[in-house]
Amino acid sequence: MTFDPVIQLSSLDGSNGFRLDGETPRDRLGRSVSSAGDINGDGIDDLIISAPRAGDNGSYSGSSYVVFGSTDGFNSIFDLSSLDGSNGFRLDGQSAYDQSGSFVSSAGDINGDGIDDLIIGTSSAESNGSYSGSSYVVFGSTDSFNSSLDLSSLDGNNGFRLDSPVPDDNFFRRPVSGAGDINGDGIDDLIIGTSDAGNNYSYSGSSYVVFGSTEGFNSTFDFSSLDGSNGFRLDGEAAYDLSGWSVSSAGDINGDGIDDLIIGAPSADNKGIYSGSSYVVFGSTEGFNSTFNLSSLDGTNGFRIDGEDEYGYSSFSLSSAGDINGDGIDDLIIGATDAGDNSNFAGLSHVVFGSTEGFNSTFELSSLDGSNGFRINGEAPYDYSGWSVSGAGDINGDGIDDLIIGAFNAENTGDSSGSSYVVFGTTDGFNSTFELSSLDGNNGFRIDGEAAYDNSGFAVSGAGDINGDGIDDLIIGAFNTSNNGTDSGSSYVVFGRASNQDPVANDDSFTANQDTALTIPVAELLANDSDSDGDNLSITAVANSTGGTVILDNSNVIFTPDVGFSGTASFEYILDDGNGGSDSATVTVEVGQNITGGNGDDTIDGTNGNDVINAGNGDDIVNGLDGDDSITGGNAEDLIDGGNGNDIILGGNSKDTLFGGAGDDSLDGGNGADELTGGLGNDTLTGGNGQDLFIFAAGDGTDTITDFGGVDRIGLLSELTFSDLSFSGNDIIVSATNEVLVTLTGVDATTLTASDFVVI
Repeated sequence: MTFDPVIQLSSLDGSNGFRLDGETPRDRLGRSVSSAGDINGDGIDDLIISAPRAGDNGSYSGSSYVVFGSTDGFNSIFDLSSLDGSNGFRLDGQSAYDQSGSFVSSAGDINGDGIDDLIIGTSSAESNGSYSGSSYVVFGSTDSFNSSLDLSSLDGNNGFRLDSPVPDDNFFRRPVSGAGDINGDGIDDLIIGTSDAGNNYSYSGSSYVVFGSTEGFNSTFDFSSLDGSNGFRLDGEAAYDLSGWSVSSAGDINGDGIDDLIIGAPSADNKGIYSGSSYVVFGSTEGFNSTFNLSSLDGTNGFRIDGEDEYGYSSFSLSSAGDINGDGIDDLIIGATDAGDNSNFAGLSHVVFGSTEGFNSTFELSSLDGSNGFRINGEAPYDYSGWSVSGAGDINGDGIDDLIIGAFNAENTGDSSGSSYVVFGTTDGFNSTFELSSLDGNNGFRIDGEAAYDNSGFAVSGAGDINGDGIDDLIIGAFNTSNNGTDSGSSYVVFGRASNQDPVANDDSFTANQDTALTIPVAELLANDSDSDGDNLSITAVANSTGGTVILDNSNVIFTPDVGFSGTASFEYILDDGNGGSDSATVTVEVGQNITGGNGDDTIDGTNGNDVINAGNGDDIVNGLDGDDSITGGNAEDLIDGGNGNDIILGGNSKDTLFGGAGDDSLDGGNGADELTGGLGNDTLTGGNGQDLFIFAAGDGTDTITDFGGVDRIGLLSELTFSDLSFSGNDIIVSATNEVLVTLTGVDATTLTASDFVVI
């Protein structure tokens, strides 16, 4: 599981996200939050956060803060006063009471220089008269920024100001957004909403699209200059609709390769008073007139989306949802804060799937059935779920876009503490209704504010990938926190994490004796398996055995070879991470053979399993090969090589030559003058009766001779000589490397002389 069902914002510690606090009381930091794209061109996404009540240029002049993304990590709390141009910068409103930063957004790349830009809305600026409102575009740059930038300094080279043409428009709300590339010229465009405008009727509302351009901008841009070539105005349908209350890029919802727009009119009454409507305007390469009436949408140039409920205020918030159902076409999310099936003002949101099959002129949200979209119900009365909505990017790293929904009045950690809800995208489909109360960590999760009256979730947004780990992150505004004084406000970045990854089961191999059950501890099978999420792994089943039978018995797996079987057997096991992830691996079992030689001179080859070989009489040559073999030479002069594995070799009578091979072997010469070579591994050598020669090479391991003495000798390989050795207690040591070559049981090695050694 990637995320717990509930995350507390108080738990952010720098590893999973961090908090940003307003600088001074009543700044209201977090009123609007957004990804800034990559404004400094370093390849890592950045953030923009507004504080519209900040007073750096006079009371309520407002400020916005750009925080640069970084792969160097973040502390649990980011001090915005530390912004110095290298880690971000502050943008200050022009005049007192402008409330700069009422809305902030990435603008895409509006000047076509390859670097993302910003747009900042001011709800109360008076550039063209009382409350006419202005917006400011700040160009991104790979050149350094100062610690602060005064929006009054924008001169066309570093950005520009956009002014309303109508004074006294009373623009108490001025949403701004990047529009994608709506005219298909390869340069991003902008959209600004003015919901109180009256170009068609009183308070019908208007929105303005400004086309991006590589030809530069003057220091100011007046909306009255829009003529279709540089942008156009979109006018609301009816009086008091408040069209332009919310605006956003819609991504490419009709799959024609050109970005589209969505505009909210929450007071529209097409389905009853204040039911609300949204308007999707398709992008086009065929050009636009200077004005566009939203009433002209006919399905070919866009369509209207009507809310379900009276007083639901559908389109109070809206956003592109990315591609939440993984069909390759962008989708939409629309918030209706005052609607909801879960009692008064629980709120709900609607997801509308994009389609290449076309749309009618109107689309009713009540028709959503899971195939064309779905409804998301808020949890509890008065939560106001859907107050803010946004695409979240791909926060769980599964390759499918996700959603975030704010419910600023939720009470999960106190009155009006606020919560935000992440809903994971999926290719498995959705039912017609999704309950936010059903989020369990696998289909999404809830993020709870820190304290009562914080209003966490008032603003939510995807943050891009601010920490450069390849997974998208989130930002949540809580403008009523008081960490730096009353209503200083805070914002919270929550890092994305990869979705639960399947564990990795790796194949294993073992050796077994013929007609003998093999017991394998489960822990031994798990030892080479892994899980990138750190989940506890277990084996839940064993199956598909060949050459025998297999059972899972508590902490062991027991494999029993078929009677008389020798050779390669196998079975599979299922590895489980406890969170829905699994994998399988194959265990190979090399089953040995019981072999008895004759009375003559035999040449016997074992198998790759655990062999039991009795060579019998005669001068025999025995190769144990792989496996933990038990080999007896018998009478006469035998040549025995154990091969790989932990072998037990008994030479028997007469003069035998024994090689242990790789592994920790036990060699016993028996009677006769024997030669014993342990080989790689830590071997135990017993000469037995007779003049025996024990042969060693540096780097083969530390062997033990159990009965050295009398006429026995030690043979040295690998160009070792007696002068290369030193002696301490029972140990013979290679001086140059301090390697213990041999330990002599019951013999003081310091008494040895050169006569006890022979160079081979």
